[in-house]
Amino acid sequence: MDLKTLVARAKRGLREELRLYLVAVSSLSVAFLCVGGALLAVSNLDQMAARWGQSGRISVYLRDSVAAADVRQLRTVLEGLPEVAQVEELSSEDARALFLEQADVSADLGRLPVEVFPASLEVSLRAGTPVQRIDAIGERLARLRAVEDVETYRGWFGRLDALIGAGRTVAGLLTLLVGLCVLAVIGNTIRLAVARRREEIEVMKLCGATDGFVRGPFVLEGMFQGFASALVAVVVLFFAYLALRGHVDSSIASLTGMRTVFLRPWALVSLVVGGAIVGALGSALSLRRYLAV
Repeated sequence: MDLKTLVARAKRGLREELRLYLVAVSSLSVAFLCVGGALLAVSNLDQMAARWGQSGRISVYLRDSVAAADVRQLRTVLEGLPEVAQVEELSSEDARALFLEQADVSADLGRLPVEVFPASLEVSLRAGTPVQRIDAIGERLARLRAVEDVETYRGWFGRLDALIGAGRTVAGLLTLLVGLCVLAVIGNTIRLAVARRREEIEVMKLCGATDGFVRGPFVLEGMFQGFASALVAVVVLFFAYLALRGHVDSSIASLTGMRTVFLRPWALVSLVVGGAIVGALGSALSLRRYLAV
């Protein structure tokens, strides 16, 4: 059987069972949308971890009564370290202004006095600085008399790594669950379509049609269902991302200094192609016992 005949028979089957297939596609689109949403969340968490991991940072909070000469000396020492890329001094006024600029605060928080915000030295480290070296620098800085506290953000990174790991696990389990759901839904849908065309299949088998000749259009129909379901989910996810991006970025940017991104092209292609493959597999598995006529 040539490809043209195969496609023509599959088109006829899609037209005859259009309502049945639309119900299946709409149901499966919700499942693929859940997978796409999980992948989108994990992708943005990965980007956040990569961004912060490549631009290590230490915040050195200064004592209220520290002398200007001590601050200059501390800054000179920090700038002399080979791991340090840049040192930025923030006064209490600068810290308060930055907080009010980046955070969406209420009127009560907006009236906080300058004294609430400690002066600090914001240290940017060079890419590839080992974690042990960052901890060692932080411990040495904490012992200096001009320093009130040191934040290396190691605890925050640990929680972020744990969150990314949990997100990957959830995405993997969700992908497996959706795969099983696609196999079941498309398999049952194809079974219904085969049952309605059982007499036609029996006639073809009696006339000498091979299993491949009978199976081909149904496999193509299952592939189309999986492909269409994943494609609809990707389109819906993209427009939902565009609609919500502004609201999400206003909060994310103030906390992390980055903006959300959509799924990469390879992830989109994998989702759509994976849907087509699983759809074809579900269709092929559901046809085995119907071909023994």
